[in-house]
Amino acid sequence: MNNVKRFISLILILIIAVSVSACVSKESSTPSTSPPPASTPVTIDESTSTSSTSSETTTTETTSINKADIIETIEKVEKYEFAAQYSAIPEKDIQVTSKGGFDYSKEEAFWEIISKSGDFVTYSNETVWDDSIYYSALVKQNNRVVQKGEATLTLDEYLEKVLKGRTEIATSEKFKQQLFKGPDPTRNPLYYIRDILSNADSFTASQEGDNYLLTFTFTKEEQITLNSVQKVVKIQGTGKLWIRGDKLPIKGEIEITKATSYAGLEESTTTSNAEITFEIMYEYQPPEWVTKITK
Repeated sequence: MNNVKRFISLILILIIAVSVSACVSKESSTPSTSPPPASTPVTIDESTSTSSTSSETTTTETTSINKADIIETIEKVEKYEFAAQYSAIPEKDIQVTSKGGFDYSKEEAFWEIISKSGDFVTYSNETVWDDSIYYSALVKQNNRVVQKGEATLTLDEYLEKVLKGRTEIATSEKFKQQLFKGPDPTRNPLYYIRDILSNADSFTASQEGDNYLLTFTFTKEEQITLNSVQKVVKIQGTGKLWIRGDKLPIKGEIEITKATSYAGLEESTTTSNAEITFEIMYEYQPPEWVTKITK
């Protein structure tokens, strides 16, 4: 029991120090000022030409892509894996490298994350299955191990012992929904894509071989109230997204600027910049450590 308590303290330190997870706080978003997904159809014109000494022929093929179709396709995905990286810019003093996967039919997911913040490097593995969550972590400072541990908890226990006071999520069902469908660039990039496309201000597309390159800008404002303190977060960004012919995303490059302020506090606004990259594969083959824990 003492080991579990010490590890719960470690998890809290990690959440405060290096997490970019949307699971830490339940965010209540204000309505977006950007157009709804269905209102931004994009037409891609593909032209090829052949010529001879006597004539020239041009053939044009038109394909229509819109945000609503991509979002609908994302919501139908049953399993996927990803590799992602989040870096603060320009200093790169905070970096998160992750890979993981989801099997929505089995309600199973896993994450392998390396987080760097100043002199600290944290290596963590996490998996969720049924109503349980496993978490292991090792923390190094200047290449020396300063903390390590592991724990297996029910989602109710995790919510009560780890997240209480740090989130507005009140039930394990909502917590699971946030884990599996919450937008997060390093923990769930597919649903992060869904979120930023829903808030896209402009949207263009071009064809690259068998795939399509989407270029867009987006703006999102969120109001988060926790312990009677209201935080306002405004995120602006630009994105490049590569999708297959079936409208499934396979690669992304995002740059964001985030401004954070607190209601009632003058000169409380802080601004940060980050770049995010990720690749997505539509399969689920968890590593051996996950299979051993979840079997």
